[in-house]
Amino acid sequence: MLKQRVITAAIYCRLSRDDGGDAESNSIGNQRDILRRYASENRMILFDEYVDDGFSGTSFERPSFKRMIADIEAGKVNTVLCKDLSRLGRNNAMVAYYTEMFFPDHDIRLIALNDGIDTGRGENEIMAFKSVINEYYARDISKKIRSVLRSQALKGQFTGSHAPYGYIKSPNDKHKLIIDEEAATVVQRMFHMASNGYGVHQIARALSDEKILIPTMYKYQTLGYKSNQFDENYPYDWRTTTIKRMLESRVYVGDIVNHKSGNKSFKNQKLISYPESEWIIVEDMHEPIVDRDLFNRVQQLIKIKKRKNSLGVENIFLGVLKCKDCGANMSHQAYQCKDGSIGGRFICSRYRHSKGREVGVKSCTAHYTPYANIHAIVLTRLSALIAANLCEEDVLQKLAAQKKAAQPSRKRIEQLERRDKELDSIIQKIIEQNALGEITPATFFKIYDGYIAEQNEIASKLAALRAKDIEEPNVQLFLRQIHKCSKTEELTREMLLSLIDHIEVHEPTGERKTGNRAQVLEFYYRFVGKLK
Repeated sequence: MLKQRVITAAIYCRLSRDDGGDAESNSIGNQRDILRRYASENRMILFDEYVDDGFSGTSFERPSFKRMIADIEAGKVNTVLCKDLSRLGRNNAMVAYYTEMFFPDHDIRLIALNDGIDTGRGENEIMAFKSVINEYYARDISKKIRSVLRSQALKGQFTGSHAPYGYIKSPNDKHKLIIDEEAATVVQRMFHMASNGYGVHQIARALSDEKILIPTMYKYQTLGYKSNQFDENYPYDWRTTTIKRMLESRVYVGDIVNHKSGNKSFKNQKLISYPESEWIIVEDMHEPIVDRDLFNRVQQLIKIKKRKNSLGVENIFLGVLKCKDCGANMSHQAYQCKDGSIGGRFICSRYRHSKGREVGVKSCTAHYTPYANIHAIVLTRLSALIAANLCEEDVLQKLAAQKKAAQPSRKRIEQLERRDKELDSIIQKIIEQNALGEITPATFFKIYDGYIAEQNEIASKLAALRAKDIEEPNVQLFLRQIHKCSKTEELTREMLLSLIDHIEVHEPTGERKTGNRAQVLEFYYRFVGKLK
């Protein structure tokens, strides 16, 4: 008499967002109850239960699934039970590999109850067809999720899981950010320190020394959100990468930036970064923590590599002086004079870092100019500019003219915004009708896709119109910066950066020995460019 084979079963359960509206019937508890009952009724020995809750079926990098595969390879299991084939996965190629190669090679019997699949009885003709449908379902869900996320991005809605440091999510609208006053104070301080010439290392050290909580620890203590990216033993360990990322983030001027990264495909969950040209940026979506003027100034400064001078001389012109011919920064060289005083000069950095002295190797000429000359000329220029007390009458006239010119654009924006709100209401109604069974799924998706497409088009038009929407004239901003400064005999870096965008240094003509050496400096002021 032949001995009957003992059935040692593994129960596999999985649930994720790609299960859509079937989430309740596909709940882990529901799957487990059905499979336990089947195993008991068919006198199977239950070896273990393997549960992947919150894992997509398109990826097979799931901890419990991999543990089950390891137990199969160890010979501990000979039968796999799942509620249906989609629980095993929604990647047709991978499902085919396991059902047609791996399981047969290891003498594994696969039973998918609701699909009527049992490889031990040869009842698997429909399996390939089911697998294709399951993958198509995941592809369709992924497409709709991407469409919704893009629509939200074009509207300027915040879609992150957690608000950035300095903000919290509005209790009335999770896609809206509101200021967290305590954290915002730290953010403002960081920007002011950066604008005054402090580097990211200096800012990080100052915050750490004053025992200011790092963002992840602050969120943990105030919101209860615990990240695995920090060590509770080092709550004040500010990293330079964190400081730099925050100083570069446009969220602090009220902008929402989306579509910076994404997955390669619905099957491949590897995150890739998109080029800046593909980012979706919508301005002025929430209250800013810092003004654009300060933000833009900081962006210029953090791109400059700061090197400590061997003589300890501060270069207040760092990043301001540019070579007229090649556009590179002018490099500062300090030296000690014969009388013991400290002198200095500027030369083009591309000339300074040439690999050789041959003319063919040099990428630019010296553009040599003494530090003392530059300092005196710039101080004279800015002092005269401040003392001039420029009139704002012309600026006010320009403001009025621009406001009038912007009216047609503003009306069109209001029309599109009204239509967008109408579509929100319409979409909500058809979702309710679909839930109540008043319209067929085919009709629902046809109507839904049409309205979503219209919303995406409206969002694109709004983003373009808002970008063209005329803001405060640059001349007004320039005058505001001048009025902040007071007449002084000392040139400071703060005054320099407030009024000047950059200064272009020309190659000198003539010779110093003959007394006819001349050198042109072109001043480009902030917000207005060149001024005669």
